[in-house]
Amino acid sequence: MVYAAPPTPVHAAAYDPKLTWRTLRTPHFNIHFHGGEEKIAEQMALVAEDVYVKMTKELKWEPKIKTEVVLLDNTDSANGYATNLPRNTIVIYVTAPEGASTLSLYEDWNDAIFTHEYTHTLHIDTVDALPGAFRKIFGKVVAINGLAPSWVLEGEATLQETRHTNAGRGRAAVPDMIKRTAVLTDNFPPLGNMDGYQTNWPSGNIRYLFGQDFMQHIADNRGQFVWTDWNHLYGSGLPYLLPSKSALGERLPELYRQWKQDITIRYEKQKEEIQAQGLTEFTQLTDSQMNCMGATLSPDGQTLVYACNNLYTGSNIHLAKSDDFTKSEVKIKGVFASDFTWRPNSDGFAYSSRRTVNRFNLYTDVYLRDLSGSGTMLTRAKRARNPDFSPDGKQLLVVTNKVQNNQLAILQIDQSLSQLTQNNDNTQYSTPRFSPDGRHIAVSTWKDGKRDIWILTVDGKSIRKITNDIAIDAQPRWSQDGKFLYFTSDRSGVYNIYAVDLQTEHLYQVTNVLTGAFLPSLTPDQSKLFFTVYHSNGFAAAVTDNNRKNWKDRGKLPSQLEYNS
Repeated sequence: MVYAAPPTPVHAAAYDPKLTWRTLRTPHFNIHFHGGEEKIAEQMALVAEDVYVKMTKELKWEPKIKTEVVLLDNTDSANGYATNLPRNTIVIYVTAPEGASTLSLYEDWNDAIFTHEYTHTLHIDTVDALPGAFRKIFGKVVAINGLAPSWVLEGEATLQETRHTNAGRGRAAVPDMIKRTAVLTDNFPPLGNMDGYQTNWPSGNIRYLFGQDFMQHIADNRGQFVWTDWNHLYGSGLPYLLPSKSALGERLPELYRQWKQDITIRYEKQKEEIQAQGLTEFTQLTDSQMNCMGATLSPDGQTLVYACNNLYTGSNIHLAKSDDFTKSEVKIKGVFASDFTWRPNSDGFAYSSRRTVNRFNLYTDVYLRDLSGSGTMLTRAKRARNPDFSPDGKQLLVVTNKVQNNQLAILQIDQSLSQLTQNNDNTQYSTPRFSPDGRHIAVSTWKDGKRDIWILTVDGKSIRKITNDIAIDAQPRWSQDGKFLYFTSDRSGVYNIYAVDLQTEHLYQVTNVLTGAFLPSLTPDQSKLFFTVYHSNGFAAAVTDNNRKNWKDRGKLPSQLEYNS
């Protein structure tokens, strides 16, 4: 995100006064960090100076004084922002992204987010000609580029994060899914809506994702440094007088028309390729005007739980019964969650949701809810998420987060928490699941720049790496007989559900959709597959017949599966 305004009282009071701060100084940055962030501050110092060299050359601008960088571990959400007042400052919340999100494609999260935010700093700081003279008099309040359209500000930062790292949102499958669906459902944002200040989905994502694509299209056709030229021309002129003709050679409406034509051709071609393989027929269970996530079927196959939100009803957790899964009742009002787990006897479920802790922190905690209506908070400020009940129902497996390191832990119903892992290398976990016999754990693991499916012992030791490639593999789910491991993957360029036969080591593609399929959840006999499907207004719960005759054989897994055995 980017801000070009004076610090507000909210920002001034955003940090817990109990934190103890230190500063690591580099040639071009002052990196401020609190206790526990020593290692990540050292990592960021190296990243920052490397990004400085790349981005000052790319954008042809060097700030006159050092940039202040604040590292903060007070939220379980990946984010950051840059501001130019009262001086160039970048704030980075050090938590890394989870599983399958718009941010999930990265090799080094510190590199990705710092490249994005420092692009903002250089972009907004760029000022030439008469505005440059005014800055010498009035200071950094003179920042013409800070008044550029939001899609230019965020689009350029997203473009540079893609161009100067080996990943980024310009290459990622979730952003591609959002754009593809908008094109194929005739919901493409008009030029006047590119800033994303709209209530309808994908709202604020528009300026990042569509902004990047539009700017990349122009750069591909007008030259790599065309947006650097734009920054300098706009930064030397008057606010709101966009230099499209002089910098880009054409006015924005015509460039937008050409881009829309190009992106439509791109996604229509992809649509034909997907359809040629045979589309998965499914029934959407939730209203297309709602954004519903986390659809998870109870072990007895009788109840489906999921969370929905929209502008009119807010956020609520719903339950739907097997006699008609298209009808639901609100079970918990005012709560949103994207991951659920059922007790083995199907009489209750657990979920995780973020909440404000001690005014200054936004942490994820785990909650338990009985179908009878009673509920309890199982963790308090433990930063725990992705709960999964053990087969005997006596404990929960969770992921905890602290200073960009994830751990696996066991949460007892008496609320005691015991840590299984001791990671100190920025390892990230997502949606761990006990095997039906309780002897193993399947988990989506980000490690060394890749996100793969791993199998661990029940005490957290890695024994088997199921996938080993550049695809994002997430959300593993065991079949009840333990013979198959289902998971979500973008290995085809489109998120779909896959399954691994753990005996033959064969990989199968289970779904084939135009948009994206996530979070597999199976009936006890595996005859039905419930999942979350993307649509033009967000996500929906869906169900399809799980007929193995329709699975597509993707061959034997190519890599050695055993690990440290």
